[in-house]
Amino acid sequence: MIKSLLKLGLLLLVCVLGYNYFFGTEAEKEQSERIFGKVKDVGKDAWALLKTEKEKYQEGKYDGAVDKVGNTVESLGDLLGSLSRTAKDLNDSGALDRLGELQAKQKELENQLAGETPESYDAQKQERVSGEVQDLLRQTEELMKDMEKE
Repeated sequence: MIKSLLKLGLLLLVCVLGYNYFFGTEAEKEQSERIFGKVKDVGKDAWALLKTEKEKYQEGKYDGAVDKVGNTVESLGDLLGSLSRTAKDLNDSGALDRLGELQAKQKELENQLAGETPESYDAQKQERVSGEVQDLLRQTEELMKDMEKE
């Protein structure tokens, strides 16, 4: 709904600017020209930004992104391992079951990242994996809190 309203508002704005540009008073024509000039400048700046980011990507700016996520997942695996030892010491079978599930998810994420290269790691894939890592971290935190209560 909001998306439709924004589109409608943008269309209305373009129509008013177009009308003023061709049929408005001198002041309205001048104002419309300034606005169109600013839009043109923003377009040029955005294009220049895209070009520089593409060059930075080709130079390897984003190569470390895959490694950072992989390191986070590995660190999480170490944490889950130490929690597992603690749960075994406490003879907490519920925590051990939950830890088994979390470790399986962690291994799955590691396997997903194992074959990734910076070229294959696009924004959509990064967002999905980051969400899965965040979910795994949240569940691990909940488990830690539950274990502290016992």
